[in-house]
Amino acid sequence: MSKAPRNPHIEPFMRIDRRISPEDVRQRQGVDKVYPMANNENPLGPSPRVIEAINTAAPTLSYYPEYSDIALRQAICGVLGRGLSPEHLFTGCSGFESLELIARAFLSPGDEVILSPPTFSGAYRKVAEPLGAKVIEVPLAPATFAYRPDAVLSAINESTKLIVLCNPNNPTGTITSAEAMDELMRGLPEHVVVVADEVYHHFVEAPDFPDSIQYVLAEKNIVIVHSFSKAYGLAGMRLGYGIAKPEIANYIAGLHRGFHQNKLALAAGIAACQDQAHLRRCVDFLRGEVAWLCHQFDRLDVKYWKPATNFIMFETRMPAEDLNQQLLERGFLLRTQTRNNMPFGIRVSAGTRETNQAFISALEEILSAAAP
Repeated sequence: MSKAPRNPHIEPFMRIDRRISPEDVRQRQGVDKVYPMANNENPLGPSPRVIEAINTAAPTLSYYPEYSDIALRQAICGVLGRGLSPEHLFTGCSGFESLELIARAFLSPGDEVILSPPTFSGAYRKVAEPLGAKVIEVPLAPATFAYRPDAVLSAINESTKLIVLCNPNNPTGTITSAEAMDELMRGLPEHVVVVADEVYHHFVEAPDFPDSIQYVLAEKNIVIVHSFSKAYGLAGMRLGYGIAKPEIANYIAGLHRGFHQNKLALAAGIAACQDQAHLRRCVDFLRGEVAWLCHQFDRLDVKYWKPATNFIMFETRMPAEDLNQQLLERGFLLRTQTRNNMPFGIRVSAGTRETNQAFISALEEILSAAAP
């Protein structure tokens, strides 16, 4: 049998069959209770209207879905308002695929993409580098993780095609301010497109968070990425979308395969849009739990960065991998940030109060035992 052809752009991203899962933790650690606090999921789950819509659609799965996603785009426009039309939107099978569609639309071998780590670099690299594009890193400011639009603009050259900005940022939970975003957009050359990955935007309360849709309405070169995975509680459905001026949105949508959204995703997305009361309940609940966790971190003298998200990045004096291992042994799944060059950094997703209380109790026990 002949060997598969080698592609140096794809080889770093060879298939990974699984990350550690709750079932892995249950079996390996011998614990009865597992607390999934690694993936920034919504513990309240989707709207009951979503479940009803899925149940209604399920018996018709022997038939293809609608060829167009126009009904879903119309529903999203009904939520976003602002004069946006379905022509301003394209949908993807997750926010990740929306990013992939953007990359395929704009990147060719030799093009450059600017990222600002620590950020969601693994995903951004995975959609850019297999296309032969080169990633240029312009790090966030040390300590504060503030975005540096002047440094990003200085890094642009004729090969630059995309600037990817995660806002609020994952994993830090911090935001890029409206002032910084304005500076970036004012200095943007015509041949560069900004990708504003705003999948956590529902959780933001900060008054200086950018109004990115204003740039779309002004027909600037920007694509905003949203997702149904977080606040809507539909991470398992894999549904996302992008917002851009019609010229860009339609160009990206041209990459869709036929019947690109399945029936359940279409039904779920439309139903989720129609239950904004459930969305508000989830957002209010998670904001409250994040605030409670921050209060506990203050009590324990644990360093953290003020979050605008449903997760918090924190540091202790214990190396992150050591702390994480002890938490795993107690059934807690978190995400270390050693891959982002933060050897003491860990990201924790807010859960229910029961989950959060259990986590704080375990953390306090571990830190007390480690204290000199």
